[in-house]
Amino acid sequence: MLRASRKQELKERIFAQSIKLFKEKGFDNVTVEEITQACGIAKGTFYNYFPKKEAVLLHLAVSQLESVHETIQNNKNMPDLKQQLLHLFSNLFHQYAEQPDMVRLVVSEMMRADMFINAEIRIIEKFRQALTALLDDAKNKGQLTTQAVSEDIAAVLTGVYFNSLMIWLSAGTDAIQIETLFQRHFDIVWEGIHPGGAVKQ
Repeated sequence: MLRASRKQELKERIFAQSIKLFKEKGFDNVTVEEITQACGIAKGTFYNYFPKKEAVLLHLAVSQLESVHETIQNNKNMPDLKQQLLHLFSNLFHQYAEQPDMVRLVVSEMMRADMFINAEIRIIEKFRQALTALLDDAKNKGQLTTQAVSEDIAAVLTGVYFNSLMIWLSAGTDAIQIETLFQRHFDIVWEGIHPGGAVKQ
């Protein structure tokens, strides 16, 4: 377990150092050799964690997806579905608040490069699948009685989330403000699938 923890720490260190270099010089101008020199590791060690430089950028999205699964697992016994969903999205927005420059850089680079499109689509699909499974489970538990298809609800929630992300990126809005905006939009979706269930302000 300790060894696994150290491996994860090294991976995060490589990621953080890479992002620092990308911010300073631009993604296209940074080589794997520069990253390994900055981290004090061999090239082989870098490739043990990231098959290529581009994979460093995908690490954030993969980490967020892992965080989503972990949050869903930790909150699976929470009786209030709305709070469970809001808590799930809130965790993602808090990552924006903690390291806004890093998140902006990673997302901007991934949107700019065609090589990331397929990988991004796969991650978004897995995110949608995780939400669908959560909604199906809520239906089975009687927490959600809508006739709407879980996949459709998950697609709408995913769209609302990524719309908030794009607004945050383009407007430079504070992460807390964008979470508030997301919650307002979420309430509209929630009222559609759970009439009368929206929290009154």
